[in-house]
Amino acid sequence: MLGHSYFYNETLKKIVSIFGTLFNDLEVADVSGGKMVGVKRVPLSYAPKEKYLARVQQEIERNVSIKLPRMSFEMVDISYDGVVKLNRLNRNIQTDAEGNKVKVWQSSPYILAFELQIMSKGQDEALQVLEQILPHFNPNYTVTVNGLEGPESKSDIPIMIDSVNFEDSYEGDFESSRRLLVYTLGFTIRTKFAFHPAEAVGIIETVDTFFNEFDGGGTYVDAGVRVTETTSVIGTKPDA
Repeated sequence: MLGHSYFYNETLKKIVSIFGTLFNDLEVADVSGGKMVGVKRVPLSYAPKEKYLARVQQEIERNVSIKLPRMSFEMVDISYDGVVKLNRLNRNIQTDAEGNKVKVWQSSPYILAFELQIMSKGQDEALQVLEQILPHFNPNYTVTVNGLEGPESKSDIPIMIDSVNFEDSYEGDFESSRRLLVYTLGFTIRTKFAFHPAEAVGIIETVDTFFNEFDGGGTYVDAGVRVTETTSVIGTKPDA
């Protein structure tokens, strides 16, 4: 119905991967006997918070413990970004991986909403993770993504932190309850969705203009255009 052949630019896949990469190397202090003996990495996965809350409840019932602290994130919303909308008929010429010149139409702007959860059994470990994140967002953290708006494009994608909330709860009954701290950080990412590049197109490299005089003393001008696909001049030079 839309009149276009199949294409898949993996835009959402790229953005999710980039967002997760920002937080996949956070660490907290490894304490033994009241002393810091090193650091340990905080696990990160793509999953909703409810999944881990349900898992914590299952672990309590089986009298085992899930490893904390840990983090999870998920994309929770997609909305159109009309503030930065440009003319949809805009286009530019780029070079694809095979060296062909291709036509790239104006991309569509959207806003993606993400949530990052920090889950911990103690306040100190949660704050260690939180304080490694907040200084980088003031309130934006911008990354450059290759190929988002065509094969040669380099797009600056701002990631903005919008909110920080936390809840302190106990899972299970009073005697066997287990403390669970959850910090939820809200982010918005402005990105663009582009069409697949159109077929290869020719580029005007030179323009040849011929001046010829008529018998009556006038001047006839004939312009020829040279393109990348051919080396011949378009147009016919009048006989002298």
